[in-house]
Amino acid sequence: MRTGFTKLIIALVFAMPGSAWAACTVSNTSDTALGTYSSAALQKGAAPYAKVAGGFDCADALLSLLSNNTLAVTATSTTNFKLKLAGGTDTADYVLAADANGATPIPAGTKFHYLNGSLINLAGLLGNSTRNVQIYVKPLGAAALTPGTYTGSFSLAWEWKLCRSLSAVVCTGYTQSTVPVTATVAVSMVVTLRPVAVVITTRTTYDPLSATNNPRSIPGSKQRTTITLTNTDIVAVDADSLKVILPTPNRGAVALDGDGTASTAYVTTAEGSPASSLAVTYTTPASTTDDVDFSANGGTSWTYDPTAAPKAVTTVRVRPRGTMAAGSSFSVSLPYVLF
Repeated sequence: MRTGFTKLIIALVFAMPGSAWAACTVSNTSDTALGTYSSAALQKGAAPYAKVAGGFDCADALLSLLSNNTLAVTATSTTNFKLKLAGGTDTADYVLAADANGATPIPAGTKFHYLNGSLINLAGLLGNSTRNVQIYVKPLGAAALTPGTYTGSFSLAWEWKLCRSLSAVVCTGYTQSTVPVTATVAVSMVVTLRPVAVVITTRTTYDPLSATNNPRSIPGSKQRTTITLTNTDIVAVDADSLKVILPTPNRGAVALDGDGTASTAYVTTAEGSPASSLAVTYTTPASTTDDVDFSANGGTSWTYDPTAAPKAVTTVRVRPRGTMAAGSSFSVSLPYVLF
């Protein structure tokens, strides 16, 4: 019975009285950076909630099931919870929550209770402590945003009644606010471009003297040029929005019969890790429905059939299909013959 009673006391009391009581404080916070995101990521709601100091700190508050503690906050904003582009007119919205996943939103202009006479919200939202209470801010974009730094601020009016001394498991003294005490919280965010990165590499795959054994770049040799696309953003690229245009190299012509190796494929593709979900279809040089097009006039038109005169091709266009997954890469390669 004594062991069980001891466990009960531990369960009811989360902190024992310190040697000295430190009063609760509310203070303005310095600017907190929410992160750097593309306009697309903000429009798709992909930016995570960022941890931000809420300006409230109460050392040595004694939290027990019987102490009848209360802690509440009311969030307001003179700019309607918007971040404004420095030197511009664009604005981005943001929302507040009491947890990192946004499962417990803090509504604008309405009193939100962290504690309300019980410990129901304590473990998930405060972590058994009233020290440096954090809130979470998620930036959003309703429309395309101009790159740059966006800044803003909001107010948090704190109200509290927290136990300061215990006798057994009963609170015998409180510290409390007589009126709401307000902290101003400053936040900022950077909007930047996150274009798909493109890397082009070329390797010699065949020459007429040594075939594929250490081939050299000489007349009659073949090369394969590889275009590697990497999505550097945290959101997928819009479906069917990618186009790769590759100029024909000097002293080169498209090699419709392949790169001189065992494979005669004109177009080859490869997935990176993670996979992109892109695909390229190639049927014949004359096809107008596949994803590979040829031009003999620098890209003015894309209906040229290079079968009879491959040397006339000035540019090749490849249109990968699908949505390119966040952080993924995809490669497509084309062979050329040198003359």
